Amino acid sequence: MNPVSSVVRGVGHHVPSKIVTNMDLSRLMDTSDEWIIERTGIRERRFVEEGTTTSDLAVPAVRMACARAGVEPQDCDMIIAATLSPDYFFPGIGTVLQNKLGMKNVPALDIRAQCSGLVYGLATADAYLRAGLAKRILLVCSEVQSPILDKTNRGRDMAVLFGDGAGALVIEAQSCPEGQRPTGKNTSRGVIDSLMGSDGSGAQLLFLKAPGSTTVGFMTQQSLDSGDIHPKMDGRVVFKNAVTRMLEAASTVLERNGLQPSDIDLVLPHQANLRINEAVREKLGISEDKVFNNIQKYGNTTAATIPICMSEAHEQGKIKEGQLVMTLAFGAGFTWGCNLIRW
Repeated sequence: MNPVSSVVRGVGHHVPSKIVTNMDLSRLMDTSDEWIIERTGIRERRFVEEGTTTSDLAVPAVRMACARAGVEPQDCDMIIAATLSPDYFFPGIGTVLQNKLGMKNVPALDIRAQCSGLVYGLATADAYLRAGLAKRILLVCSEVQSPILDKTNRGRDMAVLFGDGAGALVIEAQSCPEGQRPTGKNTSRGVIDSLMGSDGSGAQLLFLKAPGSTTVGFMTQQSLDSGDIHPKMDGRVVFKNAVTRMLEAASTVLERNGLQPSDIDLVLPHQANLRINEAVREKLGISEDKVFNNIQKYGNTTAATIPICMSEAHEQGKIKEGQLVMTLAFGAGFTWGCNLIRW
């Protein structure tokens, strides 16, 4: 029996229609268009209308991915969902999506890897498919973060960074031609390699404290008054760790697959800060035209950034069958990782 590879058959995305510019935020807090662009590269982001949930945002992305793959959601036999902003504290969005999409009784697995959600999710899907535990998996990354942002001077450093959005992939098990799994040296399609890492000592350097079990009473008036219900970050430390870990992940995957940076056709990095991505690109020695960024339009949509990039790159013809594609991510936890894919 031939081994199988995990092939991305379709990719889709969806963002809210409401555009929030840097100028819009400058009316709510002491900031400016110039300040935000210089430090992050972000010009605007999308916010949901009140009442739109994370699973709501995910459904159109799933429909697009399935249409491009030529399948229906019901043709998938598993859901892997990645988000830090689920509809409810529990359950996660996987089961909620299973119900909304009419995918009767399929297993639904939620991943909490924050900005590394796509990388962790794709590695997990690859493992399930190669083990024969599924034949076609729906990987969904969706975030609705605008309601948890502190849109005052107290929270401006975080509020200017984030937006809402969703992305989805249909990943399918395919028999490897001539028994050859995908490598960096052959033309077999599929996930070639994945790397994941974490360092929990950085957990409180990028986190949202409440509600949670570290808060006595779980959720209190003090949590509201202190701003513990809004995300916090030590920006300088996170920036340094992001560049270091993303560079390490890319270098390790390239080395163990016998590849040079020039062999990669397109890099899809997490969209947290354009300066982070530029620093990693320069240290790897990859040309600008081989890195896809869209942070200027959407801000940081956390787990959804890479699949949104992937979907837009597909639309624009920047990803073609047979190309070597690399994903790179770093996020809260700390978590980080990399996927190498023969498209």
